[in-house]
Amino acid sequence: MQELVDAVITWVDGNDPAHQKKLATYLENKGIERPYSAHPTRYNQCGEIEYCIRSIWAYAPWINRVFIVTDNQTPSFLETLKSPLKDKIILIDHRTIFRDFEAYLPTFNSLSLESVLWRIPRLSNQFIYFNDDCFLIRPVKYEDFFQDHSLVIRGEWKKQHHKKWFNKNKTIDDHRHFQERSAQLAGYSKYFFHLPHIPFALQREDFDLIFQEQHLLQKNLQFPFRDKEQFHPISFMHHLAIKSKRAIIDSQRQSIMINAETHSQNKVMKRMNRADKKKGIVFACIQSMDMASDEKRQLLIDWLNKRIPTINELTKE
Repeated sequence: MQELVDAVITWVDGNDPAHQKKLATYLENKGIERPYSAHPTRYNQCGEIEYCIRSIWAYAPWINRVFIVTDNQTPSFLETLKSPLKDKIILIDHRTIFRDFEAYLPTFNSLSLESVLWRIPRLSNQFIYFNDDCFLIRPVKYEDFFQDHSLVIRGEWKKQHHKKWFNKNKTIDDHRHFQERSAQLAGYSKYFFHLPHIPFALQREDFDLIFQEQHLLQKNLQFPFRDKEQFHPISFMHHLAIKSKRAIIDSQRQSIMINAETHSQNKVMKRMNRADKKKGIVFACIQSMDMASDEKRQLLIDWLNKRIPTINELTKE
């Protein structure tokens, strides 16, 4: 039987003067320099969240509500949105999910936020977590995320860095580092299941059970910026699901990832064309669109508008 499923999106508008002031004041008061994990491109916006939400409504209409987790901010497109679509969106402030842990606010750390998403009031037990730069580009079903109390997950097994004798001294990127730590925390010492940048199936009851040990939760919340001592909550939950045989690994529903800043325009076009042609590609992640050239950014926006219906198209009877 299909349960109600909500979507959760974390979002911040780095162009907001209030956010910029809060970050600058925090750094000044603590006497620290801005870390790389707080680079402006991690917060700046090009309207990605509107495409994310439109893609959910277009290709996963079975999703019940969309919770946007934000630091006292409101996406501008919501101001002109009308019912019934507007009624399906609920804004959640950081203070709500950090209740009883307010000492760890403000936070500018996605790993800390992901540790407490399950504390959203009235959130469905089964939910799907989106970063605001992740989109659906084809229809997906409930069974693409949940089956018989199991999570449908996507990724690939890789050897952990410290087990690679030929390059163990090589620095690894943060995305991989945090996932390897999560695998180790779940009891995997040699391999880890590497997650791509896609929407993730999760269950609130899993977080509730694991974080009954509050020291584990508090340890991950204490860092205002990403820290090497943290673990990736989503990866941790997926590794635990694999370990307890409550995970179904799917290779049919695939994704593309585009870094708008570093990928050449030719590479961007090739990936978009591949997504257009290959029907198994249902997810897209476009990072750092704010850092792209004007030409490349417009190319990406035009492609998203082609792939994802507009609000007017979604509300046509």
